[in-house]
Amino acid sequence: MLKKLALALAALAAVAIILRYESVSASLFLEVSGWIRGHYHNAIEAVDEGVTTWFNQAATIEALSEENRRLKKQEQTLSAFAAEVIALSRLRSYETPPDFSVTTVRALSYAALPDLHKILIDYDGLGPNEVRGLIYNNQTAGIAVQSVGSQTKVLLNGDAKCSYAVYIGESQVPGIIMGKSDQEMIVRYIPAWMQVEKGDEVVTSGLDGIFFAGVQVGTVTQVHRLNAYIEATVRPHHNAFNPGYFYLVESTR
Repeated sequence: MLKKLALALAALAAVAIILRYESVSASLFLEVSGWIRGHYHNAIEAVDEGVTTWFNQAATIEALSEENRRLKKQEQTLSAFAAEVIALSRLRSYETPPDFSVTTVRALSYAALPDLHKILIDYDGLGPNEVRGLIYNNQTAGIAVQSVGSQTKVLLNGDAKCSYAVYIGESQVPGIIMGKSDQEMIVRYIPAWMQVEKGDEVVTSGLDGIFFAGVQVGTVTQVHRLNAYIEATVRPHHNAFNPGYFYLVESTR
């Protein structure tokens, strides 16, 4: 009897322990599962926010990149425009003598690369077989020789076919100057009995109708006495390697 009672009490104690353990386990399970669910939802929200932020950042980066490209294009355009304005501003106001007229023209491109002595200008008023002078700040730059559609072909000073009438020195020794190279021109057909010296200034004579008289050409660097004529080497004042804006002589009368 006592033995049976002891076994019954032991069984009741075991059941109580099991029930208590299950209660604690259930509570612990619920607590752990709740913690996991909470962190899971937090993680999902964080991922969603991260994805949204990434896409927003990607869209922002693309928008900023596009804006940057647009601003760079505007900068290049404005820089080119500014360069044009600066080039034009360097062309000083030119006071021509009475009845003489000039017009402003712009170099558009080289006429035949790699030849750097032939350019095209934005001028369409050149007549057949007509030659007109090109001036940069009272210095000869070349001659306009041929109409090409709505443009005009120019031979700069360095071209061998660029030629016009000049005077040398204070005594106004006449001659015809011709292109030779980037840094040199040659005055030919100078009368042998006339005096030409190194350092003499060369200006246009205006007798050919290409330029009017007095436009600066260059300085004599060498004098060569031949049998029938004198030739003079001249260093031109204008640097023909920088084509930009010029004055074109429209009329010398």
